[in-house]
Amino acid sequence: MKKAVIIFSLLGISMTGMAQDKYVTSANMALNSNNLDEAKENIDKAMASPETNEKPKALFVKGEVYMALLVERLKYENSQGKQGSDRYKGTNLNNEGMQALMKLAELKPDYEKDNVNGILFLGANCYYNDAVKVYNDTKNEKRYSESADLIKNVIKVHDLNGGKRFEKFPKVKAFDTMTANASLILANSAYTQHKYEEAIPLLVKVKNNDITKSPSVYECLIDAYNQTKNTTEAAATIAEGRKAYPNDVTIRNSELNSYIKSGKMDDLAKKLEEAAVSEPNNADIHFNIATTYSSMANGTPKPSNAAELSTKAEDAFTKAVKIAPENLSYNYNFGAFYFNQAKEINDQMRAITGVTEADNKKYDALKVKLDATFNKALPYLEKSYSISSANESALKGEDMASYKATVMALKDIYAFQNKMDKSKEMTTKLSTLK
Repeated sequence: MKKAVIIFSLLGISMTGMAQDKYVTSANMALNSNNLDEAKENIDKAMASPETNEKPKALFVKGEVYMALLVERLKYENSQGKQGSDRYKGTNLNNEGMQALMKLAELKPDYEKDNVNGILFLGANCYYNDAVKVYNDTKNEKRYSESADLIKNVIKVHDLNGGKRFEKFPKVKAFDTMTANASLILANSAYTQHKYEEAIPLLVKVKNNDITKSPSVYECLIDAYNQTKNTTEAAATIAEGRKAYPNDVTIRNSELNSYIKSGKMDDLAKKLEEAAVSEPNNADIHFNIATTYSSMANGTPKPSNAAELSTKAEDAFTKAVKIAPENLSYNYNFGAFYFNQAKEINDQMRAITGVTEADNKKYDALKVKLDATFNKALPYLEKSYSISSANESALKGEDMASYKATVMALKDIYAFQNKMDKSKEMTTKLSTLK
């Protein structure tokens, strides 16, 4: 009897397993006939059994069925321009199918590898697109965490089997690019939420990837280091960023600020002067020299050698503009350099409240100096305006801010010179800039 019971029990187990395998076979047949509802019903029955739900065939068929259903839903949404049927409401088709295939890839990496890789790539795309939609929902910053959870799945899929699974995949470059951008979104999510300790290693990762390496990544990483008081790493990242993107204004300003905070502006100026000797025709070096001396001249408190520093800045600006006369940044900053000097002169004039002959002479002398300084600023600001207005529709961020500042400065200069038509023209232009 014991033997019979044992045989019966084993027979029962075998019959149960066969029944579940039958559901897998039925699901596969229904899938091949494009009867997706029936396929889902059968594979769900098979996956309900612990004896079947980790078998490679069952995992593969579940992945195929659920991703086929997802494709049908996406086709409907694209053609109808609205959300798909509520038939599987509450079921995350992409995640359900992808989890089955990812488990298959871990349990048996070579099982239907080419087919599995194609479906995994499709699912990773869906994870990525869903994450981007959530990430761009700027009305609710709490959704950054939701976006991060989705984006982590893209990276998880890409890194399956020790990161070697997709080495020979036909679309490996596209997958690498998508995953790199996924890492960038993950880093930005952490940084935007001020989770600097979490963001730093993520930002380092995207900084070191040629696909996602950019000035903005350096800028965020520098700020994250500064926020966490890691001045050593901040300085190293600034130096690396300056070498990689010597024309980036924000990174340059970070370098300037670091020298200002540490009181090493003289060292910076010396470093730049040495570079100018080696590369006399490098306009960017001369421009950096100019902005460095200008920053030093306008420090608080104003240094005793401010006039000397301003002269050095003026000389460096002149060299930069001579080498690259069409450079927007050089022209704008040179014009702003003179305009700010004019503002100081104007402040001195307004401070004269007396009516004595000496006061009047001082006022008149300052007025002559103001007019001369405005005349120095004018050609560079007009050049900046010419370059900016020709590309107005493409301007954004700092370039648009510079454009507005240029228009405002020209408006004031023209008014001072009693060129009211031109001043009015600038007023009108300013009203059109957003």
